[in-house]
Amino acid sequence: MQIRATNPEDKELRREAILDAAEQLWLSQPERMANVADIASAAGLAKGTVYLYFRSKEELFLAIHERHVTEFFNRVAERARQDAPMTLEDMLSLTRQFLLNTPAFLPLATQCHGMMERHIPLEVGYAFEERTYARLNTVVAALQRHFPLITPALMLQSYALILGLWQLLRPTPLKELMKERSLICACTDDYLLMLENALNALWRGALTPEELT
Repeated sequence: MQIRATNPEDKELRREAILDAAEQLWLSQPERMANVADIASAAGLAKGTVYLYFRSKEELFLAIHERHVTEFFNRVAERARQDAPMTLEDMLSLTRQFLLNTPAFLPLATQCHGMMERHIPLEVGYAFEERTYARLNTVVAALQRHFPLITPALMLQSYALILGLWQLLRPTPLKELMKERSLICACTDDYLLMLENALNALWRGALTPEELT
């Protein structure tokens, strides 16, 4: 018989264990979203225990996406608060390393945006967006030490580039056939390089030369 977590620390540890189990299942089978029973089994918990923390599997996977976003914002803010000047290359490097170290981020982010329109209660989606925008504004305030003209809009445009370019270039059987028949060229394989070039152009168009050095 499982012991129910009662204090905040134990509850948070159990919540994180559920998210970890769900993320690992997602990475092992990215073509399908695991159900709550599978997640509970992977976490070593009863199915009912998972429902104590998340009302649906959609809300659970949205929580994983929020954890990813929070981690990225925390990394950027931590670097921005250092005394050493921050450059555009530092920002691009942080983005590149986050995407390499968090393979579930891109596919799950795309999935979550679709879920929020169809399967997530409106108030739950709003609360998620409210927390995200609060974190975004905190990061922008930290970055303004180094990039005085940076705005939340620029960060949102950067996010749109990250997701949009991945959706356009992500490997699929159709993309392979298109390359095989020369409808698109193989140069589109390097997502990270193309993303870096696109973000570089976006930021250089929005900021002054002094901010970029």
